[in-house]
Amino acid sequence: DRGVLIESSEDRRKAESALSGTDRPLSIVEQIQKLNLTDTNTDKNDDDGVKFVYLPHDTSKPIQTVCLPSRLVNVLGPAGDILPTYVKSFFADGRSIDEKIFKDQVTKQNLIGGDVQKFAANAAKEKKLSTVSEGEPAAAKEEEEKTTTSLSSSSLMNATAGGSVETFPLVRPSKTNKNEGVYIYLDEVGMLKHLPLNARASKLAQQCGYHPAPNFYGDVFVGRVSSTPMLHNVDIENNDIMDTSKEWMVRAPQENVLWQQALNDATGRSGESQPNHAGTEGIAVETSSYSWLQNEEEVELTIPLIDDGDDKVVNKSLIRVAFQPQKVVVKYNKECKVEIELYSKIDVDGCTWTLDKKNLVVTCEKAREGEIWPRLELSG
Repeated sequence: DRGVLIESSEDRRKAESALSGTDRPLSIVEQIQKLNLTDTNTDKNDDDGVKFVYLPHDTSKPIQTVCLPSRLVNVLGPAGDILPTYVKSFFADGRSIDEKIFKDQVTKQNLIGGDVQKFAANAAKEKKLSTVSEGEPAAAKEEEEKTTTSLSSSSLMNATAGGSVETFPLVRPSKTNKNEGVYIYLDEVGMLKHLPLNARASKLAQQCGYHPAPNFYGDVFVGRVSSTPMLHNVDIENNDIMDTSKEWMVRAPQENVLWQQALNDATGRSGESQPNHAGTEGIAVETSSYSWLQNEEEVELTIPLIDDGDDKVVNKSLIRVAFQPQKVVVKYNKECKVEIELYSKIDVDGCTWTLDKKNLVVTCEKAREGEIWPRLELSG
């Protein structure tokens, strides 16, 4: 279902040509810079193109309408979703990939878009094909195979240096919604860059029936496509995603349920639904030394201080708990019980602990309210 989108070298050349010259339209980066300077909407954009929405992670910044240049649509269209080609330069921000998160994701293959190995191989293959001559297809294939077998954070950074876009379906085109789908366009490696959580994007997905809501990282865009008579971009404006009474948003939860049921029927799976995030829905994640739960505001750790079979009573005076912005250390009777480098930051002033018989219950207030962590420890 769409997911990671990688443009062809031919489309890249066409896009570069359409966005060059003295009379070229603004790039998406320039549009956003203009928004930041004027703090006004771009509904009256200089270019008569297709409208879509800029949704910043920073809640102090407004959700605003931007424009997909008609020149680019004319060059690459009329069929197809042109937005990924246009917005990918926005995600070419030069940020480095977090090595610890990267290693964890390679192990778990847990990117929103799926298989990081295949993604990087495809990206590297496309990059290679855009530079080799017609007589060198074997070299491109060899490079692809090398990337698949020896993926590193540096190779992934190199493969995505020009920006990499992933789409997430808020609702897919169907007969019940006039064959119009609404999608979030995000940085495919946003989580690996440790970009800030976009709580507004997660809330939007929740309003469309995703429970629990997915995590989105960094600034994102929201666009609309129509699948008739062929797939193409159509207008969506900021009010279309801010007004929860809009028909498309009201109908989205039921339409997503119907889509999932149809997919289950087609694939022979039953009861397939979204996986819960770790530690949510009141289901604790168990480890050898502690268990933990989370909600949008806080994380709770339960740490046994004395084994169940031990008749001793916990001495509160021997408990030492140290809270740091991204670390928790618990000691009992000078013995270190847990030392955890957390996935994200906590508000030290909002952290407490209590004693429940032989267990220490540590509650940490999240620094970023509304953030659901994919795991407790940064390194996994």
